[in-house]
Amino acid sequence: MAIIEKYHQLILNLDKGRELTMEAVRTVVEGKTQVDELSFVGVWEEIIRKMLTENDGARYKTALAYKNALDSFKKILWRHPISGFEISIDDLRRWDNGMRNGVKDRKGELVGKLSDTTRGIYLRECRAVWNECVNRGYLANVEYPFSNVKKGYISIPVGETRKDKYLDVERMTQLYHVFVNKEYPETWTPELRMNVNFSLGIFLVQYLCNGFNLADAGLLTYNKYYFDNERKAFKFHRKKTRNNSGNGSEVIVPIIEPLQVILDDIAAEPVLDGLVFPTIIKGAKNEAEFFKRTAQENANVKKRVGRVCQEILGWEVRPSGTWCRHSYATNLTHAGVDRGYISESMGHSHGNSITDRYIANYPLEKQMEYNNKLLDLHPKKTVTKEDLEGMSREEMTALLLEMMNKKNG
Repeated sequence: MAIIEKYHQLILNLDKGRELTMEAVRTVVEGKTQVDELSFVGVWEEIIRKMLTENDGARYKTALAYKNALDSFKKILWRHPISGFEISIDDLRRWDNGMRNGVKDRKGELVGKLSDTTRGIYLRECRAVWNECVNRGYLANVEYPFSNVKKGYISIPVGETRKDKYLDVERMTQLYHVFVNKEYPETWTPELRMNVNFSLGIFLVQYLCNGFNLADAGLLTYNKYYFDNERKAFKFHRKKTRNNSGNGSEVIVPIIEPLQVILDDIAAEPVLDGLVFPTIIKGAKNEAEFFKRTAQENANVKKRVGRVCQEILGWEVRPSGTWCRHSYATNLTHAGVDRGYISESMGHSHGNSITDRYIANYPLEKQMEYNNKLLDLHPKKTVTKEDLEGMSREEMTALLLEMMNKKNG
């Protein structure tokens, strides 16, 4: 009776959206299949294909991550290939250990070792594939392998907090001065200076444009909002979240003076609906081309800004474009800026009421005030006793008024 009940439940768990065939029953009961594509790996590959083809490949980047995870899965388990749905927690442990420590390939070379961050990403994608197979009824008789609580199960590491991956206001200001003064070594070729200048400018733009990423920079346009606001602000929707159901993708960027200085140097001339930085995506016609070109530009920014840090400023730190978002949030937080503004300006989701969509919580003037805290272009001067003794009465009066204004402001 127990056996009958077991198989009764297995049949009930078959995917309701699929035809009930003998092959489907065999797959659930035995974990085997005579159809090549009907397998755990086949479902994984099917998910990748859908991401690449649906919505004009809008999920290309995600599909690539799933593919990289599957490549890792196959590379590490090459001695124990998965057939059909004959997969267990032991197989995943073997893969997980391979990602931690590496495995020897057919040539005897150690391959497959990954960082905890990448390992966590790959395990999450595998978990999504596993859940899809469960929903279809293919793994109904297999123990669920993932848990961060139960001992012996596959634990997915949490990503890094990146709390130390930022540059403070002082360092960002130094980079800005290098850009403005073109303080590049004479030993660099003219082409290298030009390329470094552009990449350093883009790095600073990412920081000053509310920490947006390079994909957003590549799609940023001189839209109607820009001209309606007398070229004082950009408005765009974050590429990463624009297709989500929430309302957190819209971002308004106040164009403070230092940002305008950079735009005057490296941006295209303002034309309605024209790209601000067309050279980033270089006419990419589809999502795959867009991803490859932004990835290449990200690599350029990291390499070239790294040279500025090392060869000009003498720093050991090597920031990448991804530091800009954290630097933006961290520096405004340290400056005492309203957390609500920081969240809203970065495109995080906010209130879902209809009213919230029409109320400007932070007028442009206030946005300008807050974002001007991102750089320290007017550092406070320390007044010594000698300075005071050499001042005229008028100069001392002016200094006193300035100090009073700063205190009240």
